[in-house]
Amino acid sequence: MKRLTLLLFLLATVSYGQGAKFGVRIGFTVADLYIDGRGFDTANVLNSNRRMEYVTDLIYTGHVGGFVEIKLPKRFYIEPGVNLTVLGAEYGNVKVFKGRDDDYESDNYYRRDKVYITQLNLPVWIKYRAVAGLHPKVGAYVGYLAAVKEKRDGKTTEVHPKYRNGEVDFGLGAGVEYHFPRGFFLDTNFNVGLSNLSARGEVRNFFLQTGIGYKF
Repeated sequence: MKRLTLLLFLLATVSYGQGAKFGVRIGFTVADLYIDGRGFDTANVLNSNRRMEYVTDLIYTGHVGGFVEIKLPKRFYIEPGVNLTVLGAEYGNVKVFKGRDDDYESDNYYRRDKVYITQLNLPVWIKYRAVAGLHPKVGAYVGYLAAVKEKRDGKTTEVHPKYRNGEVDFGLGAGVEYHFPRGFFLDTNFNVGLSNLSARGEVRNFFLQTGIGYKF
């Protein structure tokens, strides 16, 4: 993580004299989790030999970050940045099936519990300047899981490291920006995490971010 931060800093420093633009952005985050198997299962109530089906709901948080936009040939730009956000999901219910049929034992496990993942992402976007200020973009991110917390029965606790599969998340994204005169722009992007965050099952991020930004 320290090496990635240093690389970002060096890239920004080198590009300072090359017509690069620095900027900030802030906005809303809509997050959910793809969960298979036991998920985090911090209460130790699920059996790995049973088939399980998680039903999750969205959570609504925010994000803030900064970036440097570097011009490339033929209307292309590369944009490394840093972004702090909170990801996660709310559990609707967890169905534990008795066998291969559709009969399940219970759907009350973890009902209305929430998982909050405070994550520091280092995204890199490739952008194309189209017409009328429209900039479609694709990219990838590396994220550091600063904290993973679970809210159950009104009490928030840290998810123990033994339930987690490391502290790094990697994902892909796509989005679009609309740029106005004088440096302001609107930004929307959708990201899918490729890393499994759980040591007991399968947990992956996916999230939508939308907001405003300003380039200096």
